[in-house]
Amino acid sequence: MLYIIVIILFLSTFLMLYGILLILGKKRLNIEKRIYDIQDDGYQGKEDRENKSFMERMLKPVYHWITRMIVKTPPSRNLENFHKRLESAGLLKNGTKEKWLYIKGMLMLIIASSVGALIYTETGNVILTFLMFLFMLLFVNVFFNFFLSRKITDRKEGILKDLPYTLDLITVSVEAGLSFDGAMARVVSNIQGDLCDEFGKSLKEIRMGIERKIALRNMSNRCEVDELSMFITSIIQADELGVSLGKVLRIESENLREHRKQVVREKAMKAPVKMLFPLVFFIFPAIFIIILGPVLIQMMDLFAGGL
Repeated sequence: MLYIIVIILFLSTFLMLYGILLILGKKRLNIEKRIYDIQDDGYQGKEDRENKSFMERMLKPVYHWITRMIVKTPPSRNLENFHKRLESAGLLKNGTKEKWLYIKGMLMLIIASSVGALIYTETGNVILTFLMFLFMLLFVNVFFNFFLSRKITDRKEGILKDLPYTLDLITVSVEAGLSFDGAMARVVSNIQGDLCDEFGKSLKEIRMGIERKIALRNMSNRCEVDELSMFITSIIQADELGVSLGKVLRIESENLREHRKQVVREKAMKAPVKMLFPLVFFIFPAIFIIILGPVLIQMMDLFAGGL
């Protein structure tokens, strides 16, 4: 009975506060609704709205309402950081920031509610259920952040892997007489991958009127790969100083390949140190057992026979 009273008081307080806020922000909500209608559907007639499916008429507005509420909840700095991480992970090409916030929120709510309901059904303990609900919310949030970090790392490794071959194609195209923008277009049309997607975004920004060095710096900020940043910095400096772009590209290609060789040599030098721990804890004990085991057995038999 006590739980029912608490739930009723909570719902009453929530509805009262929601009603007050709705009355105070009614004018702003009407303006936002008009803007949303213009952006989403435009000025459509009644027949067009009636011909829509159930998902477009009922579920889609609910989805947009939930995403707007989720976007307004966290601070703007956190939203910018989340948007930047999604962009670095390459997930914005499959959806918007609001979509991924909605997916994250729904996953947290569904998984935490399911585990909480299961714990309450098995134990009947409200405190334990509430603690498990909070724990699952935290667990899903941490898992989602880990998923984003893993996607960002994999994407950086893919960009770094494709960079030498892409740079070779740009170098050959520029030396054949194409401009740098034309070489970027050739890369986008002939090669697939995350790096080519970034070149495609930069090329679209340039065609929209954004200055080339700004578009390239935007690509460097999105990728956050040191080798790519060095390459873009060299291109910008060569463009500003009037240096031959073909020579700069050729030098950067050689420097990049030399840097990759140095990274491989560094990993090879670290290999003996990393192999020391498995040798000491796993391989050496097995060798000692195989070699010294029969000797110990013979010595035990010898001393036992002597006694």
